[in-house]
Amino acid sequence: MQLQRIQSTQRSRNDSVRRCMIISLSILCSLLIIGTFITLFVIYFIRYRTSVSSLLSYPNFVCNQRPCGCPNSDSVVSFIPKIVGGQDASPYIYPWLVALTDRDRTNPFCTGFIISSNTILTAAHCLNNRNFYHLQILAKIHDFREFQGDRYDIEQWIIHPEYRMNDSMHLNDIALIKIQKSFSKDLHPCCLPSIKSNVYPQAKTEAIVSGWGKVLAKPNSRNSPVLQHVVMPIVDYKNLKCQQSIADTNRQICAGYDNLSIDACSGDSGAPLLIVEHDDNNNEGYFVAAGIVSYGNRQCDASISSGVYTRISFYLDWIHETLTYL
Repeated sequence: MQLQRIQSTQRSRNDSVRRCMIISLSILCSLLIIGTFITLFVIYFIRYRTSVSSLLSYPNFVCNQRPCGCPNSDSVVSFIPKIVGGQDASPYIYPWLVALTDRDRTNPFCTGFIISSNTILTAAHCLNNRNFYHLQILAKIHDFREFQGDRYDIEQWIIHPEYRMNDSMHLNDIALIKIQKSFSKDLHPCCLPSIKSNVYPQAKTEAIVSGWGKVLAKPNSRNSPVLQHVVMPIVDYKNLKCQQSIADTNRQICAGYDNLSIDACSGDSGAPLLIVEHDDNNNEGYFVAAGIVSYGNRQCDASISSGVYTRISFYLDWIHETLTYL
């Protein structure tokens, strides 16, 4: 009889322990589910609901007197940051942006941007081992499926004489293209940095990248027909993910988020890394091309290793000297 009571007590205790374990596991699972939903909500908010204007604190773009860096809008307050992880750009918002394509085709393999009435800046690797007779420049593009913009023939180009590629890293990845006739009046150049520097822009500065590159980092994925853009921070060169990617901290810039799969991708090469500068005299805002899309990892994911951009401010002397005889 006493043995039966002991066994009954033990069964009761075991049942209690099981109930406690079940309750604990249920609570733990609930917390994990709630945590997952919160994490997904935060990522969704950051990636798809944060406006570029709120991230960059845009002033009004009142550019009547400025010859460069003014978007095709009085103010940039409503568009939302697909490059991998981005969003559709407003139509024709960046009047300096052009696409590099094979002749008689409208599928861009690279991007570039206007810096004068007849000159484009792009990445050297976009032109390496190519013949400019077989290429053309397309401008005034938003959606390639409805392209009715301008086509320009190339007169010549100059690749930086010290351009080289080692182990998937490009160095001195910069080139100038001269077209045969001047751009139309409704196309405008992007500003370049005002002074030579190997530290511009500063780490944590927010920047914008735009282009028609891939939106999915898969072998058979196609370029986006619609212009995409994304906002991302400049990464300190001491950051481990930057050090994994960069070849020369003076000549190159790292950019990207540590924890978000956002980056430029194949087809975006040559696009400008845009910074917003402010005119202290009238609080006027304007875009400056601080970098050129150069390379990144195969996954197009800056959370694995930073995307790398050519630092334009380092090459100002070369740009201005080359323009004199281009």
